[in-house]
Amino acid sequence: MCSDFLDKVYKDEYKDPKDLYREWADTYDNELAQNEYITPIRTAKALATFASNRSTPILDFGCGTGLSAEALISCGFSSIDGIDISREMVEIARGKSIYKNLECFNPDKGIPVKQNEYSIITAIGVISVGAAPITIFDQVFDLLPQNGLFAFSFNEHSLMVPEYSLKVEQTVKEKKAEQLFCELGPHILKRDLKSMVYVIKKL
Repeated sequence: MCSDFLDKVYKDEYKDPKDLYREWADTYDNELAQNEYITPIRTAKALATFASNRSTPILDFGCGTGLSAEALISCGFSSIDGIDISREMVEIARGKSIYKNLECFNPDKGIPVKQNEYSIITAIGVISVGAAPITIFDQVFDLLPQNGLFAFSFNEHSLMVPEYSLKVEQTVKEKKAEQLFCELGPHILKRDLKSMVYVIKKL
């Protein structure tokens, strides 16, 4: 029986997300599978609509144990690199042999990615309450080249905090990006939770 870490995430019981994911790593995949976590496949399908070349290298930012990469692969994407702050999560992802490159990084030292290195970046279930703060949005978005695609999601707990959706609206309003896709739909079915999936293109 899995420990119920989902409640701990949304109750914000951990001050440092690394502590949460260190403890959760071993049961993460099982708990999310049991609760039917479907945001990764929703996001991957949305991205596939706008990415004409499925062999284009993708950066899976906040890759965790690799659930997002598994969804991307199921939609035909074949070249995926992953980075995450949790060494324990990364080691589980490494055991799946689904990433071309995989790295654990210290967020205090910045994102270990060169600007324009990737024309597609995903952050699926990453920028949210209990995980990466909304301030990381600009850091990730700025890595993209012109016409680069950013596919990401906000869970409903994050959507209750105005700064999350306002960040996307502001980015589009300032003509930094074009919003290609935005859909509210199921996030974790067994918890009756929803998430907003976005695909935006950098202008």
